[in-house]
Amino acid sequence: MSKAKFVKILAMLVAVLSMVFTAPAISLGDQGAEYSPQGSGNVVIIIQSADPEVIFFGLLFADRAIKNQWMDNVKVVLWGPAEKTLAGLAPDSDQVKLIKSIQSTPGKHNRIWCCKACSDRYGVTDKMEKLGFEVFHVGNATSYLIKLGYRIWNW
Repeated sequence: MSKAKFVKILAMLVAVLSMVFTAPAISLGDQGAEYSPQGSGNVVIIIQSADPEVIFFGLLFADRAIKNQWMDNVKVVLWGPAEKTLAGLAPDSDQVKLIKSIQSTPGKHNRIWCCKACSDRYGVTDKMEKLGFEVFHVGNATSYLIKLGYRIWNW
């Protein structure tokens, strides 16, 4: 092996080892931190699944995104089967607790929209209103948010 090749290999080895040994230690609590800028856009969280667990995790993300200001604007829209499921849940269910948590947040993020056509179809419009949701024909408003550049996240 020539002296030049040996020096290149040695230099690369030193560079790699210095990167390994000088890299900051990462704890589990730091994972994803580089992807967590405050105020990173607008999202419409559409919850349409009838599965109570899917509804729970959609609401959990919404609640945390609002409270931790992960997004500039967070809108929650309930459609169809999700409305029917929520109407049948106990007032002390985890889903209803998350709904109340979102609704108790000050500011523009605390309103949850429900599709009136869907709630009428399932006969749960009164229940949706009692839960404090804004019940109206949400198709036009949701379409407008998409035109404004909101990202859609379906649950």
